[in-house]
Amino acid sequence: MDPRAPAPAGLPYCCGTPCGWLALTDHLRSPTRLILWEPLSKAEIPLPTLTTVAQVFLSGDPLASPGCRWMAIASQKIPGAQIGQRLFFWRPGDAGWVMQLEYPNGRIEGAAFHNGRFYVSTINMSLDIFDLQHHPPNRLRRICLYAPLQARYPRYPGNPIPHAVACNNQMLLVIVYRGPRQAVILAEVHRPDWDADRLDLREHKVSDLGDYSLFLGRGDTLALSANEFPAIRRNCVYFVEHDTYKHEQWVVVFDLGSNDLERIPHPQEHLEGGGKSTGWLAYSWFCPRRPFLGKQAL
Repeated sequence: MDPRAPAPAGLPYCCGTPCGWLALTDHLRSPTRLILWEPLSKAEIPLPTLTTVAQVFLSGDPLASPGCRWMAIASQKIPGAQIGQRLFFWRPGDAGWVMQLEYPNGRIEGAAFHNGRFYVSTINMSLDIFDLQHHPPNRLRRICLYAPLQARYPRYPGNPIPHAVACNNQMLLVIVYRGPRQAVILAEVHRPDWDADRLDLREHKVSDLGDYSLFLGRGDTLALSANEFPAIRRNCVYFVEHDTYKHEQWVVVFDLGSNDLERIPHPQEHLEGGGKSTGWLAYSWFCPRRPFLGKQAL
């Protein structure tokens, strides 16, 4: 496959990069088409249209999930609300999206799937857990993260942002702290007891992910093994700067073992005029279902 293969015509907007697929639409506010596109096989799956979609998530890979054993989840911007979002669910065969009335109370920062549940964390420091075994899914609980974080830190080291991440059959919570000018200064990984009445972040801090590293972006989260992806560093948190602030760096790499932090500047080919405000904006991480290049091309 040519990694520069063009996307389907007439769909210039991307609103999600889940499970090696791209969610593409023809218009962000009033779309007439919304599809899932897999660039390796060029498979397309049409989705019901939905206005003001912020992001599309997938509970599983449609090509690897037989029948209707996967679900699409879309977050929708609420008109008039600066950061509020609604959630919509869709399974293959449904006539349309089903709205979840108990939606998150802020912009989605992290989303992950684990053991039939959907974990979604927001900029307002809340985390919602949905049971995907029901249709439509019901919310099991909402956790306010301020109280357990204050128990750990009477004074925060920075402005905390939560990210839910599934890694190596475990459900993790990553807190990214921002300092002056919204620069990332610290990342901490926790393995809390999700079934406990009260979340406790004073224990179960993770400093060694083994061969894995975590990738955080605009809602999408990934856990990749350095054994399978030799170009990445093990036991690190990779964070892509995906907000609207002006950052000179586009990726921050935090080493959980040494606590060292590396800031990677924007690639020169993506800069126009020398600043992020006039160049390409980072969006999220995308991991193909398999390598773009065959062994003969390596």
